[in-house]
Amino acid sequence: MNETISTILRRRSVRAYRPDPVGQAELELMLEAGRHAPTAMNQQPWHFTVIRNPELLGKLEEHCISAFLESKVEALREVAKMEGFSVFYHAPLLVIISGDPAALAPQNDCTLAMENMMIAATSLGIGSCWTNAVMMHYATDKGKAAFAELGVTFPKGYQPYAAAAFGYPAEPYPETPPKKADCITIMD
Repeated sequence: MNETISTILRRRSVRAYRPDPVGQAELELMLEAGRHAPTAMNQQPWHFTVIRNPELLGKLEEHCISAFLESKVEALREVAKMEGFSVFYHAPLLVIISGDPAALAPQNDCTLAMENMMIAATSLGIGSCWTNAVMMHYATDKGKAAFAELGVTFPKGYQPYAAAAFGYPAEPYPETPPKKADCITIMD
Protein backbone atom coordinates (compact mmCIF):
# COMPACT_ATOMS: atom_id res chain seq x y z
CA MET A 1 0.00 0.00 0.00
CA ASN A 2 1.39 3.43 -0.84
CA GLU A 3 2.23 5.98 1.86
CA THR A 4 -0.66 8.36 1.10
CA ILE A 5 -3.34 5.67 1.32
CA SER A 6 -1.70 4.27 4.46
CA THR A 7 -1.78 7.71 6.11
CA ILE A 8 -5.46 8.24 5.21
CA LEU A 9 -6.40 4.84 6.65
CA ARG A 10 -4.33 5.47 9.81
CA ARG A 11 -5.90 8.86 10.64
CA ARG A 12 -8.14 8.83 13.70
CA SER A 13 -9.87 11.44 15.82
CA VAL A 14 -7.55 11.99 18.77
CA ARG A 15 -9.23 13.04 22.00
CA ALA A 16 -6.25 13.13 24.39
CA TYR A 17 -3.16 15.25 23.75
CA ARG A 18 0.20 15.86 25.34
CA PRO A 19 0.81 19.50 26.24
CA ASP A 20 3.86 19.76 23.92
CA PRO A 21 3.37 22.49 21.32
CA VAL A 22 3.21 21.61 17.63
CA GLY A 23 6.47 22.80 16.06
CA GLN A 24 6.48 25.76 13.70
CA ALA A 25 7.87 23.71 10.79
CA GLU A 26 5.13 21.09 11.21
CA LEU A 27 2.45 23.77 11.49
CA GLU A 28 3.66 25.41 8.29
CA LEU A 29 3.56 22.06 6.44
CA MET A 30 0.02 21.43 7.66
CA LEU A 31 -1.10 24.90 6.59
CA GLU A 32 0.55 24.47 3.21
CA ALA A 33 -1.30 21.17 2.75
CA GLY A 34 -4.54 22.96 3.63
CA ARG A 35 -3.88 25.73 1.13
CA HIS A 36 -3.40 23.11 -1.60
CA ALA A 37 -6.91 21.68 -1.22
CA PRO A 38 -9.21 21.95 -4.23
CA THR A 39 -11.74 24.78 -4.33
CA ALA A 40 -14.66 25.61 -6.60
CA MET A 41 -13.25 27.49 -9.60
CA ASN A 42 -9.98 27.88 -7.65
CA GLN A 43 -11.52 30.70 -5.60
CA GLN A 44 -9.54 29.79 -2.46
CA PRO A 45 -12.13 31.69 -0.36
CA TRP A 46 -10.52 30.90 2.96
CA HIS A 47 -8.56 32.28 5.86
CA PHE A 48 -6.70 30.13 8.40
CA THR A 49 -6.77 31.28 12.03
CA VAL A 50 -4.26 29.46 14.26
CA ILE A 51 -4.72 29.65 18.03
CA ARG A 52 -1.79 28.47 20.15
CA ASN A 53 -2.24 30.74 23.18
CA PRO A 54 -3.32 28.42 26.05
CA GLU A 55 -5.21 31.18 27.88
CA LEU A 56 -7.15 32.11 24.75
CA LEU A 57 -7.89 28.44 24.01
CA GLY A 58 -9.20 28.03 27.56
CA LYS A 59 -11.48 31.06 27.31
CA LEU A 60 -12.81 30.01 23.90
CA GLU A 61 -13.44 26.54 25.26
CA GLU A 62 -15.42 27.97 28.21
CA HIS A 63 -17.64 29.84 25.76
CA CYS A 64 -18.15 26.71 23.63
CA ILE A 65 -19.03 24.61 26.69
CA SER A 66 -21.52 27.29 27.70
CA ALA A 67 -23.09 27.01 24.24
CA PHE A 68 -23.34 23.23 24.70
CA LEU A 69 -25.06 23.70 28.06
CA GLU A 70 -27.57 26.10 26.45
CA SER A 71 -28.13 23.88 23.41
CA LYS A 72 -31.51 22.42 22.48
CA VAL A 73 -29.67 19.15 21.80
CA GLU A 74 -29.80 16.97 24.90
CA ALA A 75 -26.68 14.97 23.97
CA LEU A 76 -24.61 18.20 23.88
CA ARG A 77 -25.97 19.34 27.24
CA GLU A 78 -25.17 15.95 28.78
CA VAL A 79 -21.61 15.75 27.45
CA ALA A 80 -20.91 19.33 28.62
CA LYS A 81 -21.92 18.34 32.16
CA MET A 82 -19.39 15.50 32.30
CA GLU A 83 -16.54 16.05 34.73
CA GLY A 84 -13.32 16.92 32.88
CA PHE A 85 -15.08 17.49 29.54
CA SER A 86 -12.97 19.48 27.11
CA VAL A 87 -14.33 20.65 23.75
CA PHE A 88 -10.79 20.82 22.35
CA TYR A 89 -9.53 17.78 24.32
CA HIS A 90 -6.73 19.86 25.88
CA ALA A 91 -4.99 20.15 22.51
CA PRO A 92 -2.28 22.83 22.32
CA LEU A 93 -3.41 24.04 18.88
CA LEU A 94 -6.72 24.96 17.27
CA VAL A 95 -7.12 25.88 13.61
CA ILE A 96 -10.26 27.58 12.37
CA ILE A 97 -10.82 27.95 8.64
CA SER A 98 -13.22 30.72 7.79
CA GLY A 99 -14.54 31.45 4.36
CA ASP A 100 -16.35 33.98 2.25
CA PRO A 101 -20.04 33.02 2.23
CA ALA A 102 -20.41 34.70 -1.18
CA ALA A 103 -18.03 32.16 -2.76
CA LEU A 104 -19.42 29.27 -4.80
CA ALA A 105 -18.85 26.52 -2.21
CA PRO A 106 -17.12 27.94 0.89
CA GLN A 107 -18.19 25.19 3.29
CA ASN A 108 -16.92 22.48 0.96
CA ASP A 109 -13.71 24.38 0.19
CA CYS A 110 -12.89 24.98 3.87
CA THR A 111 -13.75 21.40 4.82
CA LEU A 112 -11.50 20.02 2.10
CA ALA A 113 -8.67 22.25 3.35
CA MET A 114 -9.14 20.99 6.91
CA GLU A 115 -9.12 17.37 5.76
CA ASN A 116 -5.82 18.02 3.96
CA MET A 117 -4.45 19.49 7.19
CA MET A 118 -5.63 16.51 9.24
CA ILE A 119 -4.05 14.01 6.86
CA ALA A 120 -0.82 16.04 6.77
CA ALA A 121 -0.84 16.10 10.58
CA THR A 122 -1.18 12.31 10.73
CA SER A 123 1.78 11.93 8.38
CA LEU A 124 3.82 14.07 10.81
CA GLY A 125 2.82 12.09 13.92
CA ILE A 126 0.38 14.80 15.03
CA GLY A 127 -3.17 13.95 16.05
CA SER A 128 -6.29 15.89 15.17
CA CYS A 129 -9.98 16.04 15.93
CA TRP A 130 -12.69 17.95 14.07
CA THR A 131 -14.68 20.19 16.40
CA ASN A 132 -18.05 21.50 15.33
CA ALA A 133 -18.38 23.51 18.56
CA VAL A 134 -16.66 26.53 16.98
CA MET A 135 -19.11 26.81 14.09
CA MET A 136 -22.10 26.00 16.29
CA HIS A 137 -21.21 28.73 18.79
CA TYR A 138 -20.26 31.32 16.16
CA ALA A 139 -23.63 30.83 14.46
CA THR A 140 -25.33 32.56 17.42
CA ASP A 141 -25.30 36.27 18.26
CA LYS A 142 -23.89 35.41 21.69
CA GLY A 143 -21.14 33.39 20.01
CA LYS A 144 -20.18 36.17 17.60
CA ALA A 145 -19.97 38.57 20.57
CA ALA A 146 -17.80 36.08 22.50
CA PHE A 147 -15.40 35.66 19.57
CA ALA A 148 -15.12 39.45 19.20
CA GLU A 149 -14.59 39.87 22.96
CA LEU A 150 -11.74 37.34 22.83
CA GLY A 151 -10.19 39.00 19.77
CA VAL A 152 -10.77 35.96 17.55
CA THR A 153 -11.79 37.69 14.35
CA PHE A 154 -12.02 36.69 10.72
CA PRO A 155 -11.72 38.75 7.54
CA LYS A 156 -14.72 41.04 7.00
CA GLY A 157 -17.80 39.01 6.15
CA TYR A 158 -16.08 35.64 6.59
CA GLN A 159 -17.47 32.96 8.88
CA PRO A 160 -15.95 29.74 10.25
CA TYR A 161 -16.68 26.60 8.27
CA ALA A 162 -14.10 24.18 9.69
CA ALA A 163 -12.23 23.80 12.96
CA ALA A 164 -9.95 21.13 14.39
CA ALA A 165 -7.76 20.58 17.40
CA PHE A 166 -4.18 19.40 16.80
CA GLY A 167 -1.42 18.06 19.01
CA TYR A 168 0.72 15.06 19.82
CA PRO A 169 -1.43 12.11 20.94
CA ALA A 170 -1.24 11.28 24.65
CA GLU A 171 -2.33 7.71 23.91
CA PRO A 172 -1.91 5.30 20.98
CA TYR A 173 -4.37 5.84 18.15
CA PRO A 174 -7.63 4.03 18.75
CA GLU A 175 -8.46 0.93 16.73
CA THR A 176 -10.24 1.41 13.43
CA PRO A 177 -13.98 1.33 14.04
CA PRO A 178 -16.00 -0.86 11.71
CA LYS A 179 -16.81 0.83 8.42
CA LYS A 180 -20.13 0.45 6.64
CA ALA A 181 -19.85 -2.15 3.91
CA ASP A 182 -23.14 -1.41 2.20
CA CYS A 183 -22.58 2.24 1.32
CA ILE A 184 -21.20 1.85 -2.20
CA THR A 185 -23.00 1.49 -5.50
CA ILE A 186 -20.94 0.89 -8.62
CA MET A 187 -22.75 1.41 -11.91
CA ASP A 188 -20.84 -0.11 -14.83
